[in-house]
Amino acid sequence: MFSRILSGAFYGIDSYPVQVEVDVAPGLPCMEMVGCLSREAGEAKQRIRVALRNIGVRMPPSRITINLSPADRYKSGTAFDLPAAIGLLVSTGMLGQEKTAGILFAGELGLNGELRPVRGILPIVRAAAQAGTGMCIVPEGNGREAAVTEGVTVYGASHLSQVVKGLQEGMETAGLSPVKAASGSVGTDSAGDGCPADGARDCTAANTAADFADVSGQETAKRAAEIAAAGCHHLLLIGPPGSGKTMIAERIPGIMPPLSREESLEVSAVYSVSGRLPGGRLMDERPFLAPHHTATGASLIGGGRIPMPGAVSLAHRGVLFLDELPEFRRSVLDMLRQPLEERNVRIARTYGNLEYPAAFMLVGAMNPCPCGYYPDEGLCRCSQSEIRRYLGRVSGPVLDRIDLCVETRRPDTAKLFERERGEDSASVRRRVRSAREIQKKRFGTRMRFNGDMHPGEIAAYCKLDEETQRQFQRAAGAFSMSMRACHKVLRTARTIADLAGAAQIGLSHVNEAVYYRAAVSTYWERKG
Repeated sequence: MFSRILSGAFYGIDSYPVQVEVDVAPGLPCMEMVGCLSREAGEAKQRIRVALRNIGVRMPPSRITINLSPADRYKSGTAFDLPAAIGLLVSTGMLGQEKTAGILFAGELGLNGELRPVRGILPIVRAAAQAGTGMCIVPEGNGREAAVTEGVTVYGASHLSQVVKGLQEGMETAGLSPVKAASGSVGTDSAGDGCPADGARDCTAANTAADFADVSGQETAKRAAEIAAAGCHHLLLIGPPGSGKTMIAERIPGIMPPLSREESLEVSAVYSVSGRLPGGRLMDERPFLAPHHTATGASLIGGGRIPMPGAVSLAHRGVLFLDELPEFRRSVLDMLRQPLEERNVRIARTYGNLEYPAAFMLVGAMNPCPCGYYPDEGLCRCSQSEIRRYLGRVSGPVLDRIDLCVETRRPDTAKLFERERGEDSASVRRRVRSAREIQKKRFGTRMRFNGDMHPGEIAAYCKLDEETQRQFQRAAGAFSMSMRACHKVLRTARTIADLAGAAQIGLSHVNEAVYYRAAVSTYWERKG
C-alpha cells in the first residue's frame, strides 16, 4: 500500500513543504529512505523500526520504501521521523489515510517512542499555515514555538503512541489539546508600535538592567551610540582600558525600541533553526552577541559541516559587539565585508546556496595600541612599528564600512564620587524611537533605516544646500574619503537631522557626521 504524509523542511531560514511518501510492497524485507538526505535524516529508518516495535506495532515482512519529496532538494535534521512512522502505519492499514489529511507532522523519535524537539519548527509551521494547512502535530517541546503562528491549530505530543491514539480516537481522548502561544510572545497593538499586545512588557522599559546613566562622562561616545542606534549605523570605540567602551556597547540595546512583531518573527526564525529559541517564546528583546576574539569564521559568519547561522545572523535586528577588535584574526574580520554592506550572508555548498539574514548593528571596541595606553608617554611603551602592526590587523575595507568612530578618554576618578548621574537610557530611547518613526514614514516600513539607504535614496533624502555641499566636498577631500565613506557621512547626517526633528540636513548635521567619520582615517594616520 501507498501513503503520503505532509511534513516540512527548512533551507537557511526559509521553509518548504515535504511530502513523505511511504510504500509497503511484497519482496525481500528491508527499509530504504531516499530523497537527497543528510546522514541524520537517513538514519531515521533505524529509529522508526525500533520505536514502532516498542509501542507494540509489528511490521509485516515487506519491502518498505520511504521517499521525501521533492527528491532533488537536500534535507537535513530529524524532523521526518514522526511523519515517516505515521506513513508506515497508514500504508500497513493500521491508520486510515483520511485521518492524516491536512495535518503536518514533524518530530524526532526516541527508541522508546518518545517525541523529542527538533530545530526549525517555527519556519516550518509558518510555511504550512501560509499554504493553507490548518493543523500541526509536533513534539511537546516545540508546541509553544509552533503555536505563535496564526491560523493553525497546534498539538504538542510527548509520545508516538499518544499521536496514534489521537488520530484513531480523537485528540481529546488521547489527552491532547491545542497549544496556546507563550504569554510573553510579541504582538502589535493598535498603535502598531511593536509592543506586547498583552501588556507583558512595558514598551518604555529598558531591554536590559544596564542603564546609560551608569556611564560617567564619555558624552561624545554616548552621543555617537545614540546616533548609531537611531539609524542602525556601525560604530567603533577606541580608547584605553577601563574608559567605558564595553559599558557603552552593552547599553546600546537598552536605547533601541522593542522589536516589532515582524522583526520578532524574523529573529525568532533564526534562533529556531539554530535550536536556541528560549522556552518556545518569540524573541521580544533585541539580540546582543559578543563573541570571543578566538571565534572562527564559521562561528562568526555561519556555515560548518551542517550549516548553521553564525553570530552575525544571531545578532539580526540587534547588536554584534566585537570587543578587542584587532585581536580577531584579520581573515575572520574581512569576512564581515559582505554582511556589513548587504545585510545578509550567503553560504555556498555543493548542494546549493543558503542565505541567512544579517541586518545587525556592528559595535567594535579596541585599544589604541598593544598595551592600550597610547599616547600617554608615562604608561605606553609601544614602538611605532608595534602600533602600526596592531592597527593593521583591522583592514581598510572593514574600516571603510564603519559609519562612526569615537575616541574615549581615561575618565576622571573624581566622577566616581559624584552623586549626579548622567542621562538615563529611557530618555535616550525616546529620541531614538522618534527618529525611527520618521524613518518608518520615509521608507514605509519599520524594517529599513538610514544606514540601509542605497545611492538612489541618498540622492532623494540627503539633499544639501550649496554652502553645505561645498563644505562637505572640502572635508571629503581633506580626509581622503572614498565614495562609500561620503555616502556613510550623508546617511549619518540624515540620522542626526532626524534626531533633531529637522526636515533638511543642515551644515551642523554634516559637520558632526564628518567629525565621527574623519576619526576613522585621521586616527590611523596619526598613530601610524
